[in-house]
Amino acid sequence: MSKFIRIDKDNVPKKAVLLNLDLVATVELAPQSELLSSSNDEKRVYASLLSGDKTTLATVHFDNVEDAHAWVATHLDVRL
Repeated sequence: MSKFIRIDKDNVPKKAVLLNLDLVATVELAPQSELLSSSNDEKRVYASLLSGDKTTLATVHFDNVEDAHAWVATHLDVRL
């Protein structure tokens, strides 16, 4: 059976999406782009969930790297 995770968009449950983890081949953690962030957002990071051909399936933003690691551990059952 496939495993799904729920991603709430903009913290609004009505905008939630389900992502089938069978489609995810790679998860990348990266700092938020310097072009998009202000000085207050320097510690923000995002996780990109990519398919086998490197197409981005979903991107989840976090306030800090610890939150990103915790989310990956909880939802993907992987320790980075």
